[in-house]
Amino acid sequence: MMNRTHKMMVTLAMMVIGAMGVFAQGRPQDPLAPLKRAISQASAPTLSPAQEAALTTLINEYKAALPDESDEVIEAAHEAYDAAILAGDFAAAQVQATTLTTRGAQLLDARLQATARLSIGSIAVLKSGGQFNPLVTKYGTDRVLQLVSLQDARGGIGGGPGGPGGGRR
Repeated sequence: MMNRTHKMMVTLAMMVIGAMGVFAQGRPQDPLAPLKRAISQASAPTLSPAQEAALTTLINEYKAALPDESDEVIEAAHEAYDAAILAGDFAAAQVQATTLTTRGAQLLDARLQATARLSIGSIAVLKSGGQFNPLVTKYGTDRVLQLVSLQDARGGIGGGPGGPGGGRR
C-alpha cells in the first residue's frame, strides 16, 4: 500500500509540474493582452503605463523564480526506482519513491511560492488602478484568482484554462 501511495503522489506531483510547464511555453507579443481584454470586458479603467511596467516586472520575477524543468535528482530517482522494481527490491523502491515525492514537493513548493508572489503583486497593482473590483464583479473571485495567477500558453497573465472566455464561471 505504501508503494502505491508513493507512486500516486509522485505521479500527481509530476502531472502538476508538467502542466505548469505547459503554461510557461511560448511568448506573446504582449504578455498582458489577456488581462487587458478581461479589464476591457469588465468595463474597468485601462492599465496605466506604470501598472503595465509593474505587471511586466512581476511576470519576469515569476519566470525567474520557477525551477528548471529538467531535474537531475528526479531523473536519477526515476531510473533507480524503475531498476529497484525490476530487481524486486521493495526497500530500494521505497527509498527512491521518497526521494521522488520529496523533490517533487520541493519543486511544487517553489512554483506555488512564485505564483503567490505573482498573484498578490498583480492584485495590488489592479487595486491601485481601480481594475480589481470591476474584474471581481464581472468574473467572480475564483475567476480573478485564475486570471492573475496563471501564465497562459503564451506566457502572459490570464488566458489559459479558466481565462477570459473559458474555464469556470
